[in-house]
Amino acid sequence: MTKQTTQIAAPPDSTSSDVVTISLVLSSDHSVDSSSSSSPSLHPSAVFGTNNNTNRTGTTQHSDNSPSATTIADSSDSPVLLPSVEYDVFLSFRGPDTRYQITDILFRALVRLKIHTFKDDDELRTGEEIWPSLVNSIGHSKIYVPIFSKSYAHSRWCLKELAEIVENLKGDDKRRIILPIFYMVDPRDVRHQTGPFENAFREHAKQNFDPETIQKWKAALATVAELKGWHVKDNGEQGKYADLVTDSIWSHLRRSYYTVETGELVAIDGHVEEVVKRLSLESKDATMVGLHGIGGIGKTTLAKAVYNKILPRFDRCSFVGNIRQIQQQNDGILKIQEKIIEDAMRKKESVDDVSKGRRIIADKVSRFKILIVLDDIDEKFRFDEILGNPRRFVSGSRFIVTSRNYKLLSTLSEHRCKLYEVQALSPTHSLQLFSKHAFKKNSPQPGYDILSNNIVSTTGGLPLTLEVVGSLLYLEEKSIWEAKLKQLRGVPEKDVIERLKISYDALEYEAKEIFLDIACLYIGEEKELPCYMWSDCKFDPTININLLIQRSMVKIGDDSRFQMHDQLRDMGREIVRRESIEYPWTRSRIWTEETAQELLHENKTANKLKILNLSSCWKMSKLPELPQSGSLEVLDLSSFNTLNRSLDISKLRNLLVLRLDLACIKKIVGGTIGRVMKGLRELKVSSCKCENLGKVLADVGELQYLQILGAVASSIGELQYFPTTSLKELATSCPITNLSALLELEKLEFISCKFGFEIPPAASISKLKSLRLEFASRMWCIANPDDCRLPSALTDLHIRSCTKLEWVPNLENLENLTELIFKRCPMPREIQGLHGLRSLQTLQISEVGNLRHLDDLININDPLQQHPLADLELYRCFALERLPIYSQLKELHTLIINECPLLIQIPSLCYLLSSSKKFKRLIIHDCPRLASLSLMAAGTQQLSDNDDDDDGNRDQATSSATTESSSLYILSISGCTSLLQEGSRLVEVPHLSNFPRLRTLSLQDMRIDLVVTLRGLECLEELVYLDLGNVQPLVERLPSLPKLGKLQKLKIRDMPNLREIEGIANLESLKSLKVRGCTSLGKLPYLGQLSQLREVDVRGCTNLTAHLSDLISNLPGGVRIYH
Repeated sequence: MTKQTTQIAAPPDSTSSDVVTISLVLSSDHSVDSSSSSSPSLHPSAVFGTNNNTNRTGTTQHSDNSPSATTIADSSDSPVLLPSVEYDVFLSFRGPDTRYQITDILFRALVRLKIHTFKDDDELRTGEEIWPSLVNSIGHSKIYVPIFSKSYAHSRWCLKELAEIVENLKGDDKRRIILPIFYMVDPRDVRHQTGPFENAFREHAKQNFDPETIQKWKAALATVAELKGWHVKDNGEQGKYADLVTDSIWSHLRRSYYTVETGELVAIDGHVEEVVKRLSLESKDATMVGLHGIGGIGKTTLAKAVYNKILPRFDRCSFVGNIRQIQQQNDGILKIQEKIIEDAMRKKESVDDVSKGRRIIADKVSRFKILIVLDDIDEKFRFDEILGNPRRFVSGSRFIVTSRNYKLLSTLSEHRCKLYEVQALSPTHSLQLFSKHAFKKNSPQPGYDILSNNIVSTTGGLPLTLEVVGSLLYLEEKSIWEAKLKQLRGVPEKDVIERLKISYDALEYEAKEIFLDIACLYIGEEKELPCYMWSDCKFDPTININLLIQRSMVKIGDDSRFQMHDQLRDMGREIVRRESIEYPWTRSRIWTEETAQELLHENKTANKLKILNLSSCWKMSKLPELPQSGSLEVLDLSSFNTLNRSLDISKLRNLLVLRLDLACIKKIVGGTIGRVMKGLRELKVSSCKCENLGKVLADVGELQYLQILGAVASSIGELQYFPTTSLKELATSCPITNLSALLELEKLEFISCKFGFEIPPAASISKLKSLRLEFASRMWCIANPDDCRLPSALTDLHIRSCTKLEWVPNLENLENLTELIFKRCPMPREIQGLHGLRSLQTLQISEVGNLRHLDDLININDPLQQHPLADLELYRCFALERLPIYSQLKELHTLIINECPLLIQIPSLCYLLSSSKKFKRLIIHDCPRLASLSLMAAGTQQLSDNDDDDDGNRDQATSSATTESSSLYILSISGCTSLLQEGSRLVEVPHLSNFPRLRTLSLQDMRIDLVVTLRGLECLEELVYLDLGNVQPLVERLPSLPKLGKLQKLKIRDMPNLREIEGIANLESLKSLKVRGCTSLGKLPYLGQLSQLREVDVRGCTNLTAHLSDLISNLPGGVRIYH
């Protein structure tokens, strides 16, 4: 057998906020496994496999969230394979050995990263019929992780899987790798089949397996055991090695996660190299390159190619496309910021104002070495407003911007933007790209050479034109080619739109209409919604969309949303404008305020109008006359608040989308929505001022999305019943009694509901994934609360400001829940069922009344069970007395405890600081009864004064810190006044060299030996903020401050015995110095060389203020002094 060699890449810098969509095949031979069945249901294929639903007849059953798969109910001779899904990870393990050990820990780590999971249970199989499905899954996987344990070789299923894995690695496919784990076994026993592996094969021989099969299994073990992997020798190391394996998996998959689709690439390598040169990747400075050129020249394609080539060199990457179009939306800038934040943090974060987004980017995104591409910017784009100063990003970050406007990019010279003009393709390369679309190969067919060259000569070397024209002529006769050549020669050389329009003119009527609808309204929208409208018009959306895709005029993204090149979009909108340049009211689509104003001023009826979008028409005094012909399909009157008359819907019988949120309408007349607009699919009436809205909504037809939030008319209170079962999303402020009939509901929001509401039983809303209850006065359950649970498909549950909460459901069955938030709600003493939240990543509890503990969060009876929780935040929990054991929260990256006055102890906190590489933020503020705080774990070193002369100890401590350094970047403790009481134990902080990434260090209001604690401060090269104050025992002198190149703020307060602070002059980046309440401090060193210093606060330092003139003479000019 051919020996396979596999290189394991170094793990990337990992953050516990990482969210990545990866596929996982989880295969084992375990008998019963209820612990491994959880998986996030963020995607229809989130759970893919048998879980513990494989019965003893071999029937493979799938959860509601899994894709369809063939069930095998008997030992058929012709088994049907499962769907050919490409997975990223295939996990092979022996269940009885590792189910609750390394496998479960690794599995939970992968679940935290939102890994799609297929789980196979081999001990419950009764025959060979499932084997073809396993072979199929192995064949469609990229990374294999066999976990060798003592009884691994006793399972013939494990050995068959391993042999199949090795077989799949034969050949030159370097994308597939094996990452073996040796769990409590010697790799030599695996390699040579000795020890427990020898006994296993002796048993297989007794069971009459043929020698060839046994030899194949042994060869597979020998091959894999020679690869570099991880040797887990102790149960205490499982969490560490699970992190290493997860990091390595992410390192291998990072390129596929960030890579963007480029389409056909021709003669681009030279351009890529030129741009890469300008990016100066070896430089530590943040560098920007601007690509400019006319529309359709290939700026976006080049930017994507460069991005894909260099992305492995960065910690995080973000490609933001179509910025010019996005900025036309009301919240366009916020969407740009959200996209960059999500790409960097690998989780979504809501941004409600530009300054907040800029602050998040500065605080979180800029700390990564990041690559950001901003595609198609225009004069409205303000780099500093949206992202801040690029020079504040971490060393080595890179920015690529593209624009048609050369002058715009030249204005970025303040950011040292280097420009590169994208040139047209040469005739040779133009012919090659054209042939790829016209002939599906790199050169013309025989007999088409001259004709092809003639057509290519008319395109100006523009890649978009070559692609569209080539796609148009695919499989057409020569006579068609000659006709199109004649048309192309009649188009002016620089008129790109006219060249593209030739492809539009060749479409049939249906395809033209669908193309124009997309160009004018549906770019970025999910393709399913307008399909209802097109079907009602007797169009065939499937055939026509496929045709547009074949013609390269429309694309469908991975998120099933429409995409279109901006040149094609502009062409489509220009076609609509040309429908009537002189009389715009006769056009089919209106989406600009200018055109809408003309329609109003001319007092004309637009009888051909199909789409009317007045959402941005702030200056219009009244609504234009709506078409009486019934032609209108989309009407958007969002925020149209100057309207003060009735809206007659009697003629809007073909309407698909109606948006009235924030609109001021006297009445809706002409019938009910369900009777008049039977095809309506989307309705928004949030904060719509309409007198009879409740009666109109009593019949909503076959809606799929309904939003009725905000201060709607009082008559909305009459709304109690929806005669529809088709709703998928409902956001409401009104009580609705028949929610249990909404069987298709996936998202439910009750916001600002004053009348109370009912949560139906889980069985009736089994597809619900998101439930949000905010600012609601009352909540109750239809069924008996003891018998009623929320649906298990739920992934996020938010309950905020529900001041009269009457029922908190048992959460035990919510194994897919990833986010749980309670804010400003009365609570019981405990939240029941927390131990069942196997996928929980975020738990935030704020301003709750009676909650005393969170013991149920972890399984205290199983100390080896790990929890995926990453973010635990507790604010103003006034009755909280104790917290769970943190040694089981290996994934935790944030712990914030603020204003919990009854909290006495935080157990096992030292494990987070010493054992978890992912722990990043520890903030404990204003917990006055907290009597002790242990930050030191056994074996963690803190140097004392006696260590000064012991170089060996110091080197050993530094070496230990270097090899097992923490990711902690915020350590802040203050307001815990019991820590100051006489007799309380000193707070011991590990040697600061253990925290090389620390950016904020704040230690206040405690008994702590600052002289010992601050040793190692020179190791904190990233430190930005240092805050020390009100500590015992009192000190007269602090250790001299080392040269901390990034420290910007230094605050020292309430140290009455402090006489001297040495080393401030070393802080070259210091901007703010606050020394307050240090009454014995007589002087500060000369600080004139600190050019960044902007303020000095010495209030309460009586000795200093008595000699104010001396203080001023020691400071640089322009510094504000507070005294």
